[in-house]
Order: sequence, then C-alpha cells, then structure tokens
Amino acid sequence: MTTTQVRAACPHDCPDTCALIITVEDGVATEVKGDPDHPTTAGVLCTKVSRYAERTYHPDRLLYPMRRVGKKGEGKFERISWEQAIDEIATRLGGIAARDPQAILPYSYCGTMGQVQGESMSMRFFNQIGASQLDRTICANAGFFGYKYTVGATIGTDVEHFQDSKLIIIWGGNPIASNLHFWMRAQEAKRRGAKLIAIDPYRSLTAEKCHQHIALLPGTDAALALGLMHVLIAENLVDQDYIDQYTVGYPELKARAAEWTAERTAQTCGISVDEVMGLAREYGQMAKRGEPVAIRANYGVQRVRGGGMAVRNIACLPALVGAWRHPAGGIQLSSSGTFPLNKAVMQRPDLLRQSSRTINMTTIGDDLLREASPAFGPKIEAVIVYNANPLAIAPDSDKVMRGFLREDLFTVVLEHFQTDSADFADIVLPATTQLEHIDIHHAYGHLYMMANNAAIAPLGEAKPNTEVFRLLAARMGFTDPCFQESDDQL
Repeated sequence: MTTTQVRAACPHDCPDTCALIITVEDGVATEVKGDPDHPTTAGVLCTKVSRYAERTYHPDRLLYPMRRVGKKGEGKFERISWEQAIDEIATRLGGIAARDPQAILPYSYCGTMGQVQGESMSMRFFNQIGASQLDRTICANAGFFGYKYTVGATIGTDVEHFQDSKLIIIWGGNPIASNLHFWMRAQEAKRRGAKLIAIDPYRSLTAEKCHQHIALLPGTDAALALGLMHVLIAENLVDQDYIDQYTVGYPELKARAAEWTAERTAQTCGISVDEVMGLAREYGQMAKRGEPVAIRANYGVQRVRGGGMAVRNIACLPALVGAWRHPAGGIQLSSSGTFPLNKAVMQRPDLLRQSSRTINMTTIGDDLLREASPAFGPKIEAVIVYNANPLAIAPDSDKVMRGFLREDLFTVVLEHFQTDSADFADIVLPATTQLEHIDIHHAYGHLYMMANNAAIAPLGEAKPNTEVFRLLAARMGFTDPCFQESDDQL
C-alpha cells in the first residue's frame, strides 16, 4: 500500500480558510484532517470539513455529463459524452451571442473561494463572449464598502492578536458556529481575564458564553454605535491626539453623535440606558488606560436596510478611542484586503470588447421574467450556473423558479450533486471537488494564503471549472493564448 499526505485548503465561504492534510492510500482519499502547522487554524477543523471525503465519494455524486429528457424541474436526465455536451452548449451560446451576447448570463458565487476554480477561466470566457456581468451582492457588499470607506481597506486586527485583548466586543456574529479559530482566541483571552460582550438581537450560543449580552432590536446597530460615540465624546473618553493625527471628519461625526443621547439610543435599540452608558464607559475607560480593546464585527449587522452605514458607524469606534495603537486593539470585519491580488491577470477584463450590462444576482427572479426593453436590454436567453445554487439562495424563490421553468431559457449547471438548480438545467456538467483539483486560497479571517494541491484524480468524468471553460473557448474558436493556460500557469 502506498500512503501519501497532501496539503490542501478548505474551499468554503468561511473566514477561517482552514489548512488541510489529506491522507491518500493507493489513490483513495481516506482522511481529511487539519494541518497542525498552520499558525491560525492549528489543526482544528469543523465537523463539516473533517468529513469532506464523504462529499467526494458520496454515491449521489454527479460523475458524467447529462442532458435533460423530462420537463424542467423534474430532474430527469440522460447521460451524454463530454463532446456532445460541449458541442451543444457552444452551439446554443454561439447562436445567442450572434444576436446579442448580453442575453447570456453567468451566475456564480462562493461555492468555492478559490482564485483559480472561482473566477479565472470562467471570467475570461464570459468577457470574451461579451456576456452580461453579474453583480455579486447577495452576501456582504454593504458591509464591505461601509468598512472600506471608513477604515480605508478591508484590513483589521490580526485574529492571532485577539487573545491579548482585554475587552472583546462580538458584534453581529456567532463565532462558535461560524468563526471557530477566532473563538478559540477569544476563549484564551477570557482565560487571561478579558471580558467578552456579545451584541446580537438573538441569544446565540456565543452570546450565552459571553460575560454580557446586549440584545438590541434588529437593524438598530447604527443607532447603538452613535449612542456609544455620544457618551465617549461627552465624557472625554476619546483619544484626541489619535483623532487629530490619523482621522478626518471628526467635527462632523461629533455633531452627528450629539443627536444620539443615551436615552434616545436606548429607546431606539430596545435596551436600557445603563447598558448604553455601561458599554461606552467600559470601552472608553479601558482604552484610556492603555488596555487593548477590540471589536469582532460580522456581516449580520449589514443585512438590513442601511446596513452599510451601520458598519461605518461601528468602524469609527476604534479610532475615537485610539484602539488601533495596540496590536490587540481595533476591529476586524474582514482581512481580505490584506492580500494584494491582481485579479485582472486572472480574469482578463480587457477581453470585453465593449461595455456590457450588469445584472444583480439578488434580482435574478425578476430579471429572468423580464422581456427585452431599451432600459433592460435583451431578454436573458441563457444562464450558466457554477459555484452557486440560485434556486436555493436567491430571494423571491417563486419568481426564480418560474424564471428557470422557461422553456426558451437555456440553462447549464456545473455541480457536484443534483441540486434544485440542476433539476432545471438543460445540461448538467460534473464538477470536481476540492480533493480533485488545484487552487489558491486567501482568507477573510486571517492573514495567510494557501495552495490547494490535488490529492486524487477526478472521479468518473468530473472536470474542474477551468477545464470546462477551456473546452468551450476552444469549441467556440477563441484564439487568445490565455485560454490555453493550464491551472498551474494560472
């Protein structure tokens, strides 16, 4: 028996991006475990990923290209060859593109967070063909831009420093379930005497484990942040020297915060005046004493109307008290801006010969049901779904289903399993799992990039996303050399 161990990375949409070690025996992946040498994830995995091999070898896994033979939504398919699948897709897309390429829509998201299998060869393909662009706003854009406009970039406190914090405010998150390696460090800080405070309308398991839970009303996070600023400024708990040296707009912020007394804040947020005053004083006084105070914000706060501004207000707090002076102080929402990735090299936007319309992924239900018009542009005639499952994730699911039921809509789905969206496809293509392809991953919860090495050969006839779009590009006669680049070259 030949046994090898292969280093890999978790592909899921999670801030932790865990380092993996895959044990392979005679070409079969037998174990997925955490890499103990990784500085942040340290060999600890969630239950879901520790069983990833079960996903790869699951008996329901899609392993061959298939063509629909029943009605849309019935999930009835027949097996076909890759040559047949590529020919049919290329012929249909070519005919649509000849009329108006913007009638073609790619639909993808974070089924994998990899830079190679995520949006590289696929983006090149859709840019070359001139397809509609997809605005991927379904998860975190409001918070992303709110934070970036305030802090300057999506950077923040290194997760490895939280264990040295003396006060940690967990704002809008449940890290026990969704950010395990931050929670491990928060628990270490707690053992060292730090206080943990959860701000969350819901009494999550995380909130139960914190010293204090402030259960504000949903959608009132911005008001609470303004109320905290009011108290900090009124009681001279701000770091004026830091404000003068490193911030802009303080007079305007001060005037705005003046409107949010503790009483108004408490009434708006559905909490007590004592909770507002107590939190502000604890945060400000500890910072005044030079103790590191940190906020771990999460994207729950921005999934409401005005959510981007809520994140902006929260992100102002560390600067007001000078919390950034200490490595274990400040705030973290995402660390994704730490990595200076040149995505243009991967995605080649220069291949787009003329500007194309943008379709928001959250309005896919409405947009699939729209007719052509001067305002909207051409009717959507084809959707290529990969790394996503719009029937399960997109809003207004009834409209989404009715859109995908259109007999005149050509739908292709790249998938591991026969998902809801795959049931509505005309062609289903078997995609490789993380154990079967190479990739590069960065994180949005720590500061490390990682390579994912293929541990095993693809099962059945599964192919990586990149290879699918290479084949389509070749079949459609795209001659730019970028379409011949291998995954290693990417």
